[in-house]
Amino acid sequence: MTGRGRPKKIPTNDRLSDDVVLVKLDQIECIIRKNSQDIEELKNQVAMGKGGIKTIFVIGAIVAAFATTLGFYKGG
Repeated sequence: MTGRGRPKKIPTNDRLSDDVVLVKLDQIECIIRKNSQDIEELKNQVAMGKGGIKTIFVIGAIVAAFATTLGFYKGG
């Protein structure tokens, strides 16, 4: 039966594997920086969207109050 026991260790070049790991870590760091920038941009866009909705709500409330006031004066 093959496959029993501990797998045999394959000899590797430790220096080469360390270099590969360092390159991969650098790539991951660049990706994380870009993702962080994208997240900040999205936060800003969401904040602007919330501000726009609040502004529309306030303007709508003012227009509704004005229309209601005109309705009372014309009706009375």
